[in-house]
Formats: sequence, structure tokens, C-alpha cells
Amino acid sequence: MDRLVNYIFIFVLIFLFILEGDSADHIRIFYAFLLSLLFSVSFFFLNRITLDALFSAIVIGTIVFGLGGWLLGILVVIFFISSIFFSGSAANTAVELSRHGRRNGLQVWSNGFWFTLLAILWFLTQQEEVLVLAAAAIATVTADTWATELGNRDRQRTVLATNFKNVQPGTDGGISVRGTLAALAGSLLIAFSFRIFSGEFETAYLTVIAASGFFGCFADSCLGALYHQNREKRGSVWSGRFFESPAAANNSINLLASGSGVLIALFLIQWI
Repeated sequence: MDRLVNYIFIFVLIFLFILEGDSADHIRIFYAFLLSLLFSVSFFFLNRITLDALFSAIVIGTIVFGLGGWLLGILVVIFFISSIFFSGSAANTAVELSRHGRRNGLQVWSNGFWFTLLAILWFLTQQEEVLVLAAAAIATVTADTWATELGNRDRQRTVLATNFKNVQPGTDGGISVRGTLAALAGSLLIAFSFRIFSGEFETAYLTVIAASGFFGCFADSCLGALYHQNREKRGSVWSGRFFESPAAANNSINLLASGSGVLIALFLIQWI
């Protein structure tokens, strides 16, 4: 599946490179490819990502840097480095990681799909609201990653997001005080980074990005809790192809949750 997504986005990138890009865009895309290659290969040899994830990261990085611009590129680097750092230090407990502690291509795309798509839309429209939506997507996956990795280490009380019953740390849909604070910190980091590196956007967008990231992460917890409660039921919505295993379910939930962060930001923007 990740290979198919790679091919589709590569085709879109080539199409835009030839038909829509000017010389400045071509140069930026070239540098974006080199930087993405450097980062991805480095993390591959550091045993943080698999080979298929390496290719996915190169595609995402090239599009986000090359089409989305340096602002989105910086935000993606912040997310990627922080997620790899936390994941690497909690490799034995993180549900998202493989048994070898490395992220695979599907995991990379489940987090990166929406902001990659929005980077393309930004390139085509140059509407600042699209850039904010992309930042909200990054804030959501950052908040979720921080909450998951740091929350898994919390040996204090962890409850299910939907009914607040006590569960073990690391349970799908479990939330804790430490994980919640980590989610807030992750979303705020992306929001403040956006404000610092953009310089010219309205301050109100900082609140939009931070709130979208935090509540998008909460949506992830609710979806995870529903999956945890219903995964044993035959014929439920959780028994299909994209929820056939905990790993597949986690990827699907991450994809839906990051999309929910975008929808929350789209709603909040209307009030600015």
C-alpha cells in the first residue's frame, strides 16, 4: 500500500514540476530532494526507519519542502526528529513501532498523508489558510506521537478515553495526565514554531494550530478506545482490512485523527 501511495505522489510531483513550477520552484524541489535524502538515509542507518519508510520519507520530504516551502519543511523536521527520538527511546512499549523499533512506510504515510496533500494544495493556491491547515495536521501527529510515547511510560492512572475505566498504560485509547500534557506540549511546539518561522501570519493562527493539534490527538484517543472496545466483535466496523491487526488499526486511526485535526482547524479558521 505504501508503495502505491509513493508512486501516486511521485507522479503528482513530476506533473507539477513540469507543468506548474518555474525555475525557482525547480531549484527548491531539487534541494528538498537532497535534504530529504540526507535526513532519511541518516535515520535509516541509525536504525530508526525501515527501507520502505526511507523511500516514503524521501517522497514526503521532497513534496513538503519543495512544494510547501521552507516553513512546512521546518515543521516536518521538528515532528520527525522529535517522534524518532521519543520512539527510539521507548521502542519496547510503543505500539506504532515494529518489533525492531523502526517505523515502516505505512506508519510514515499514516502520519504524513494529510500535510503532504495540503503542501500540494498550498503550492497550487498560495492561500495562507491552507498553510495553517497543513500546520494543524503536523501539530496533530506531533501531539499524538508525544502523548503515545510519553504516556506509555506513565505508570500512574491511565483510563480509556470513552468511558474512563482504568486500563494498562499503552492500551489503545488510553489517556493519562502525563500523556495529555505531552500532547499539549507537542501541539504548542508546532504552533509556536509556525509563528516564529512564518513571522507574517496572524497571531490567532497560533491558537488554531495548537487547539487543532490537541483535540485532534484526543480524537485519536477516542477512536483508539472504540477500537479497543469493539475489536472482538465480529462484523463490526473494526473488522475490515484496515483494522485487521493492531498495527493496521493504529495506522488507520492515525490517518483519521490527523484528518480530524485538519477539520477542527478548518472550523476554527471561520471564527477568526
